[in-house]
Amino acid sequence: MKIFRNLTLILLGLFILQNCAQKSVWYKGNTHAHTVICGHADSSPEVVAAWYHDHGYNFLILSEHNHFIDPDSVSLPQNSRTDFILIPGEEVSGPKIIHSTAMNIDGLVTSDKTLEIKARIIQDHVDITRQAGGKTILNHPNYRYAVASEDIMPVTGLYLFELYNGHPLVENAGDSTHQSTESLWDELLTHGMKIFAVSSDDAHYFVTLDSAHSNPGRGWVMVKSPELSAKTITEAMISGSFYASNGVILKECGVVHNTYQVQIDALKTARELNSPELSGMWVDKTKNGFKIEFFGPKGLVLSTVLGSSASFSLKNAPSYVRPRISFSRSRPGGGSEEFYAWGQPVFNDERQLQE
Repeated sequence: MKIFRNLTLILLGLFILQNCAQKSVWYKGNTHAHTVICGHADSSPEVVAAWYHDHGYNFLILSEHNHFIDPDSVSLPQNSRTDFILIPGEEVSGPKIIHSTAMNIDGLVTSDKTLEIKARIIQDHVDITRQAGGKTILNHPNYRYAVASEDIMPVTGLYLFELYNGHPLVENAGDSTHQSTESLWDELLTHGMKIFAVSSDDAHYFVTLDSAHSNPGRGWVMVKSPELSAKTITEAMISGSFYASNGVILKECGVVHNTYQVQIDALKTARELNSPELSGMWVDKTKNGFKIEFFGPKGLVLSTVLGSSASFSLKNAPSYVRPRISFSRSRPGGGSEEFYAWGQPVFNDERQLQE
C-alpha cells in the first residue's frame, strides 16, 4: 500500500510539473445553452454566441436538443476576440427525462429511444458520444429528480455531471425526500466513481431576464488548459483540471507539493456578484463572508477555514478530498444567500491512476 501511495504521489507531481511547464491558464466557459432551434428559447445561435462572447467567456457549447449545430455555421460578432471559441456539441435528450451534453462531437448523435432502464440510457449516451469523438456530461440529474445515484453507479466511461444547473426548475438543493446534487456527488465518489462536477446556466432566454426564466450567466466552469481549443478544453475537463462556479472566482485551486491549495480572487468575485444574472442559493441566516471547506468520503467535512485562502495536506488523506468555497451575504427579506465554487476531487486510491 505504501508503494502504491508513493507511486500515486510521483505521478501527481509529474502531472503538476507538466501543467506548470505548459503554462496553463484559466478559461471561462459554458457547456449548456439553447437557441430558437429547440422551440422553447428566444434567441438565434448568433445572438446566444454573442452574449457569451461579450460577457468575457472563452468557450461555449450550443447544446441543442437532439440537434447538432456546426460551429462553422454560426457567425460570431465582427472583430470577435481570438480567445473565444465554439465547441461542437448537442444535448442528447433520451427517455425518462435523461439528458446529457455530448461535448466536442463530430456530428449528430442519436440515442436509443426504446431503452427503459435509466442506467442503460445513460450508458447509451456515453457510448454513442464516444463513437462521435466526444465526451459526455450528464445534465441536471435533479430536474424532476430524473436520475438517482443507483442510476449512475453502473455506468462506465462517465466522468462529468452537472452539479449545478441554473435553470429555475432544477432542484440542485434537493428537498425533504430527495438528496441534493452535492450529496449525490459524494455518494458516487464514496462508492468509487471517478466523476467531476460541472456548473452551467442551461440558458434559454436572452431577451426576457428575470428569476423565473432560465437566463445566461448563472453557472460556468473555469478550465485550466495549456491552450484554448476544443480538444484541450475537453481533455482538461475529463482530467479534472477545472472548477465549477455560480459566482465565486478563484486565483488558485489545485495540488502543489502534496497539498490541496485554494485561494479566492476577492476582487473578481465581487464583480461577479454585482451581476444581475446571478442567482444565489437560499440558506438559513449565516455569517457573511468567505468559507473554504474540504470534504472527504460520505461528505464528511475534513477542514473549515473562514477566509480567502486555505490548504489541506494530502499526506495520509482519505480516498478523496474536494474543496467547496462559498460566499454568504444577507438577503433584504431575511435569511442568507450563498454563491459557490466547487473544486474537483483529488484521489488517494486507484482512481488516481485511471485515465
